[in-house]
Amino acid sequence: MAQLIAELLSNPAQSMVVTSLAIVTIYIIYQRYFHPLAQFPGPFLASVTDLWQVNQFLTFKQPYYLTALHERYGPFVRYGPDKISVTVEDAVPLLYQKGGRMFPKTEFYDAYGAAHPNVFGMRDEAKHSVRRRHMSHSFSMAYIKGMEVYLDQNIKLLKDNIATYCSSGQAFDLTQLLHFYVIDVLGELAFSQSFGVQETRDEGRIPPVKEHSLLSAATGAWPAMTFRLKRWLPMVPLKSLRALFQGRQACADLAAKCVERRLQDLQEARDDEVLAETQRKDILTNLILARHPDTGERLTKADLETEAFGFIIAGTHTTSATMSLLFYHFLHAPELMTQCIAEIDEKLPELQADQPAYPVATAESSLPFLRGCVKENFRITPVFTMPLARRVLDPAGISLGGRHVPGGTSVAICNHAFHHDPAVWGSDHNVFRPSRWEEKGTAERSRLLMHFGLGPRQCIGKTVATTNIYKVVSTLLKEFTFELADEQERKDVEQGLYRERIPSMDQLAYGDTELRLQQYKVLEGVCARSFQFLCIDGTVETTGVVTHARCPGAAHCGEVRSVGRGGGEKAVELTTSHQVKRSRDVVRSLNL
Repeated sequence: MAQLIAELLSNPAQSMVVTSLAIVTIYIIYQRYFHPLAQFPGPFLASVTDLWQVNQFLTFKQPYYLTALHERYGPFVRYGPDKISVTVEDAVPLLYQKGGRMFPKTEFYDAYGAAHPNVFGMRDEAKHSVRRRHMSHSFSMAYIKGMEVYLDQNIKLLKDNIATYCSSGQAFDLTQLLHFYVIDVLGELAFSQSFGVQETRDEGRIPPVKEHSLLSAATGAWPAMTFRLKRWLPMVPLKSLRALFQGRQACADLAAKCVERRLQDLQEARDDEVLAETQRKDILTNLILARHPDTGERLTKADLETEAFGFIIAGTHTTSATMSLLFYHFLHAPELMTQCIAEIDEKLPELQADQPAYPVATAESSLPFLRGCVKENFRITPVFTMPLARRVLDPAGISLGGRHVPGGTSVAICNHAFHHDPAVWGSDHNVFRPSRWEEKGTAERSRLLMHFGLGPRQCIGKTVATTNIYKVVSTLLKEFTFELADEQERKDVEQGLYRERIPSMDQLAYGDTELRLQQYKVLEGVCARSFQFLCIDGTVETTGVVTHARCPGAAHCGEVRSVGRGGGEKAVELTTSHQVKRSRDVVRSLNL
């Protein structure tokens, strides 16, 4: 032994290697067998290094692999040296609703902006409370109703774009059109200016939000290195890595541009009374005018830019992805879509010629079956799926599901894993079954759904998102019939092969702008309710495609001479009343 020590001392390099190996070995043994979290099962690498979770985020599979780990190990999974993921029911209200300052957000959120954090990444509870108060009115139902005209204008553009494909009988990507719509609505509500994506179909106008989401998740997963990574990674000469930082910078530049334009508009309005009366109170404007309740201070320009950045990141993806997934479930369970359409026909009146969509107050309150479908969609395929980590501040720890969790632990619930826990939702948790929400036990658990988070830190845009979903889905189902373009996929649906199959969302999970249709074959549809009408109004003939309104002739129009599906494939003679017949009624009468 003495001779071995002497040899090591005589060779410093060898001594350093042996010492390092000894330290690493001791560390691994401690982490696996003596650490306070050693009682919780999980992958070996996850227990010794945060790099395991970094890799999971980079592969886009983190929430789904975590779900698989819970299926293997049960309600407690160790997914980091100081991190556990849980799916027990009592953890949901404790961590996110009742815990308050005893369970603050962890260092993971510093990756989303520590110097000037927005309302999402802000870890200081007092500051977050004030900032959320500044923003709450802009995301309230009263505010949305006041801005509903801009939703309707963009829904009209969405329907016109769908109608273009309908008239040609061409299959199309509904996911893309929904994404275009949501981006333009974000511009209207947040910045008083549409991004113009629906009109131009220019994908170059789409903010590259996935780059920021991926960077933040990956660097935040390694909190000990987050700030170093944010400083040094931009210098790495790797093309794919630089593309991520360039995407993030593009979003930051867009946010800064929106803030600068709005500040300039408001400055000009102060000197012009006429111009002042035309200024809209968009979300950003309300923030610009907000004051701290105690000091009276306004937000700095940097604060405004970071919140505008947050609007762009959060507002351009989750709503469109949620609607896309809802249509996915409808298209792969067409009997449910038929039931939903029947409810809309029964409960909602016909849309008038000057009415692009159903009002906010009507769409949600009048359609209980659609509400169940939306709720089931939130459960089975939540979009924002990263674990929501909270730090246990009590040194004595806490009790969750009958297990003791030590103080200082990072505890998280991944909504995808929780929403697919058979102990909570039953053995058919992979089945899209809206009727489950009519069952007493399940209905009571609706308060546990975490698609928007929960409690005081839940997504502030929840009301805006759900409003859009109900307005758009109810209107599109009233106006169009959608079907899968792939014939074999339609046959597979008829044979029940999709009953327990949920779409893979590896890209969708962290902010991708669309479902990869070439991979998942989702949401390609054709319209079966779009017909060409030749209308006669006195001596003037008018031709148009009627998809969402009455015959395009004036009030005196009393005759539809010919109607053809998708541009004239099946022409017939038909006389009808302008006031009572719409394109969908004609579909039924012709039995097409």
